[in-house]
Amino acid sequence: MEGVTTTVDPFSYPVQPHRRRHGPAGYPKYQQYRPWLEDEFTFRCVYCLKRMVWAPTDVWTVDHIIPQDEAKDLVCDYDNLVLACQCCNRIKSNKRVPDPCRTAYGKCLRVGADGAIIPLNKLGGRLVRDLRLNEPRFQRWRSQRMRELRALALCDPNGYEQVMGFPKDLPDLAVLKVKSNSRPEGLAESWFAKRQQDELPKIY
Repeated sequence: MEGVTTTVDPFSYPVQPHRRRHGPAGYPKYQQYRPWLEDEFTFRCVYCLKRMVWAPTDVWTVDHIIPQDEAKDLVCDYDNLVLACQCCNRIKSNKRVPDPCRTAYGKCLRVGADGAIIPLNKLGGRLVRDLRLNEPRFQRWRSQRMRELRALALCDPNGYEQVMGFPKDLPDLAVLKVKSNSRPEGLAESWFAKRQQDELPKIY
């Protein structure tokens, strides 16, 4: 069986700070921003890069860049929120880590072939330490995941596309009721909109 011709690195941190596409405001509870954040951060944890399609039964959370106990006025501020897996959220707790919208994690961290996360500077070292990214169980999981994905890319292109593609149920942000949106142009950039326009990549 022929392998897929195009693959992507499943554990590659962005080399540029994230540019927010959405700007909803007005929800009384920060958890209500989750559909926007899922689309915003491409359905993966900003800290460990785990994808929602890899762990559909896991709990996914809304995390605060500036912790709630430090800034009550930012608890429901969209620009202070990111998407995180429950594990990273719990480990991070109320610690301050670099904002991925201000700091390019790809210039701070690199994932080695053995699944270890290599800090490239002081900020990277801080991320590895504060999020415990190199705990043996996490490193083993990344190494195993990379081996599985390489095998799928070679032997099962359809299976590879399923685990490296987008979730089947993409949130339609245009139908969500929100008090205001400072970046309404982002609706046309949403992954749901791209699927409707037949522009959604098969893998990312």
